[in-house]
Amino acid sequence: MRKSFVLFMGGLFVLMLVTSGCSKDRPKYAELFSQVEKHRAVFKQPLEEGLAVLGMKDAAQVYDTTLGTLMLDEKLTVNQKEFVQQMTADVTNGKITGYRIGTVLPRSDSGYEDARELVRAFLNQYKPGDEAEADKVEESLQSIDGMTFPLKPLTGAVEESWTHGEGDDKLFITYRMANSLDSDKELPLNLYFSSEEKL
Repeated sequence: MRKSFVLFMGGLFVLMLVTSGCSKDRPKYAELFSQVEKHRAVFKQPLEEGLAVLGMKDAAQVYDTTLGTLMLDEKLTVNQKEFVQQMTADVTNGKITGYRIGTVLPRSDSGYEDARELVRAFLNQYKPGDEAEADKVEESLQSIDGMTFPLKPLTGAVEESWTHGEGDDKLFITYRMANSLDSDKELPLNLYFSSEEKL
């Protein structure tokens, strides 16, 4: 009995070490990367077919045919931040063209730092096509501070784009952070992923 208990505790300890090691190797925003890839896999598919693949066929009922947008009910919680999700489709042919995740950060030094960290995580995961793109994104991140986002009625925003991949697999990524329309204490941050270049 005592020997079994010692073996059990030893096995539990090893399992904890393995789990801990895996979590350390796992990127901080891995769940968001996974969601991007899941939705990216249905880009260029007809909306209803893509939603069926994602197991969200009923979501087609709330598709805005004028704007080509579809807000998803499921919210993601990653690193104590809540993210909304939205899909976009071409209004002329109904094919899926993009995916957006968005969160709201506090208007504070910690909020600005969180924004820079989040965008840099995606910049590292989806490396730009060339150094010039990486440099311009990093330069824009440096401008995320209190000076950029004056209180209403003045408005402020930071936005930059880059590309990842080549050919049919090319992904167009844009991040945008702007003054909130609802609160002077909040700053929304959105990341857009598209199969088409933003015009």
